[in-house]
Amino acid sequence: MGLKTLLGIKKYQWEKSAKKFIAKAKKTFPQYPWENFLRISEHFRGRELSSLPERAFLFRLSHDLPLDAKVVEIGSWIGASSCLLASGLKGTKAKMYAIDNFKGNASDCSASIRYRERMTKLKTDTTKAIFDKNIAYFNLENRVTAIVHDSLQAAKSFCEPLHSVDLVFIDGDHSEEATKNDITLWFPFVKPGGIMVFHDFTSNHGVPQAIWWAVKQSYFSELVGIYGSTIAFRVC
Repeated sequence: MGLKTLLGIKKYQWEKSAKKFIAKAKKTFPQYPWENFLRISEHFRGRELSSLPERAFLFRLSHDLPLDAKVVEIGSWIGASSCLLASGLKGTKAKMYAIDNFKGNASDCSASIRYRERMTKLKTDTTKAIFDKNIAYFNLENRVTAIVHDSLQAAKSFCEPLHSVDLVFIDGDHSEEATKNDITLWFPFVKPGGIMVFHDFTSNHGVPQAIWWAVKQSYFSELVGIYGSTIAFRVC
């Protein structure tokens, strides 16, 4: 079987699966613009690890936010989740901040190796240009601001006031210490009743340990939902 044939089969299988998923989603959640979701998911097909239900969960969380909401994403890579979150927002003044060093740096050893392998496949030492291209492809330049720093540096110089962010999505350095730091750094910026979302909470990295630590510290008031390895909490 040739490469083109194999890729064609995979594309057909993905499109069939996506069509079935969207049909079900429209019946269950008719209030969301699923055409936008499908367009973005198809663009990033095969280039991201999260499943369609996980991506849809992020998209719905973003779309459910108030008009002109503000979103912060820790860890953006090439912009798949950034595009989903940004496209879900409503209002001309809605804002999305994508925070990443775009170099695949991570304190978690296995994560660092994995990102370096991805960098090698992409034939680059930074994903910033790819990220920018994807944001521009969906005409989201006016809504998305990339902050090329690690989480700590970004928090120190963040331009928005405390208690002004509606949602924070944490998908950066996956070590326990780094995830705890992300929680403590960005929690003060979230509005009371706002949302914190985590990716890879079922992984063998330090993310689940950091989340349970935050639960014990009473950072969250309730569980919003779980889809795959994505979990969301409402903050106190």
